[in-house]
Amino acid sequence: MSSLDKGKSTVYFGVGINSKKAHGKIRFYNENTHPVSQNEAFSSPTVKETRSAESEKARFFKALEKTVEKTKKTANLARTEIGEDEAQIFEIHAMLLEDEDFLESVVSALESGLSAERAVEKSAEDFYLQLRALGDEYLSARASDIKDIAGGLLLELGSKAENCEIEDDGQYILVSEDLTPSQTVRLDKNKILGFITFSGTPTSHASILAKAMGIPAVVGAQKIPTEYDGKYCLLDASSGKITVAPSESEKREFLKMCNQEKRIDTEHDKYMRSLLNTPAVTRSGHKVMIYANIGAKNEVDGALLNGAEGIGLYRSELSYLSRRAQPTEDELYSEYREVVEKMQGRRVIIRTLDVGADKQAPYLGIEKEENPSLGFRGVRFCLENKNMFLIQLRAILRASAHGRVGIMIPMISTLDELRRTRLLIKEAMDELLLRGQGYDKSIELGIMIETPASAIMADAFAKEVDFFSVGTNDLLQYTLAADRQNSKVSHLTEEAEAVLRLIKNAAEAIHENDGWIGVCGEMAADLRYTQELVSIGVDELSVSPPYLLGIRQKVCDSK
Repeated sequence: MSSLDKGKSTVYFGVGINSKKAHGKIRFYNENTHPVSQNEAFSSPTVKETRSAESEKARFFKALEKTVEKTKKTANLARTEIGEDEAQIFEIHAMLLEDEDFLESVVSALESGLSAERAVEKSAEDFYLQLRALGDEYLSARASDIKDIAGGLLLELGSKAENCEIEDDGQYILVSEDLTPSQTVRLDKNKILGFITFSGTPTSHASILAKAMGIPAVVGAQKIPTEYDGKYCLLDASSGKITVAPSESEKREFLKMCNQEKRIDTEHDKYMRSLLNTPAVTRSGHKVMIYANIGAKNEVDGALLNGAEGIGLYRSELSYLSRRAQPTEDELYSEYREVVEKMQGRRVIIRTLDVGADKQAPYLGIEKEENPSLGFRGVRFCLENKNMFLIQLRAILRASAHGRVGIMIPMISTLDELRRTRLLIKEAMDELLLRGQGYDKSIELGIMIETPASAIMADAFAKEVDFFSVGTNDLLQYTLAADRQNSKVSHLTEEAEAVLRLIKNAAEAIHENDGWIGVCGEMAADLRYTQELVSIGVDELSVSPPYLLGIRQKVCDSK
């Protein structure tokens, strides 16, 4: 006789991905209705097809185009509602969809006589099994990404449901074999109290998204029998404990803990909101500018709501990556102007186009590279595509007539790159003068410190620019020769002493030349480094809007 029959609670365990709690009925999502399953083999592509290979290719490529477009829209949704780092998950998905090896595999399967659906399943299965066979935690977690992109294609081909919604008018805790990143980001927070998955790891993209969204979740859980569908459940993500069909005393104790945590959270939120208009000044009197990182104009409202004093990083490449053709000068100017006007005189730092082989749109024509991080990217691409670069520079300059704007150049490594860029800015200014179009003649110019070369040469660069902004993500990677996405070496990026020394060197150099320095990478949002950064002279911290208040509080508590 099961515990359900006995009327006793049953406890299951998994891995909690945050410290949240949830309680309510559980509802099971049956993945068996979907052809792509993470635990089982993909559908066996053995059915004889009657359509021609050419017609199936046409169906596939039409579905591919729509899936890429939808994936980019999902990236924008994640960027608006969660953050830039989370949005990059879906930008990577868009690139995976256009991966040469994946496409070649699908086309080969189509030419062998398989349908578009079967070809997608077979190719995705091959990639999935390859990743799982490596026995690496990080790569195994990426298998869910393969499932996600295949699911998107199958949806467009008409053989897969769009999401994991359950027909239920009330709220519930979702139980599933696994969730893909796309399913996670689309969860209806008005219905989903939390979720439990039997597969998945804390490092999976679905887990990362759930944590950022504040959804209570336990992954890698022990199997819960489907007979519990609709039963009451206590979900404690802090301990990974799941109590199904709890007793009244268990329920009372759990609700008591929830109410205590809610009161603490409410008091903390009230305190944090009180900091909105409080200057970020350390106890020793060092004023720090608290700025926001954004990627699109619709993120400005969230930045202001959370107390942004300016925009420290406007990722302009998203205006290019979300289009099928290069944006015009007027289109860019309109976007920039809207952001600048919304900020009402607060500084807006626009980073010029930062694309490369790992981040591009098809029309850019950038060739695939073995190591895109060390390749044709950032200012290197722009200097070789001068007409495109000039269009953007003119748009930024025109927007500067409507507020306080700064131009920031990414991936600078040499003085020659900076000086060639300055000549193009001068050329853009001259063109606007001829047209009779206004711009801020004293517009600030800065560079990103994201290569060891720029950090070491900071004294020379500081004589020619108004500010530095440290991109710690790349600076850590390049300085420590460690890929942050490689689980075998990513721990090395926690050893930040070398990078902190480089930042200090850059801070001293720019201050000697009456300029300022900011940090806009992940380190800026990491509270472990706030004290250290302000103590070595950092003047500005730029983070995603949800982190603004926490950083402001930490600065005020720093010495």
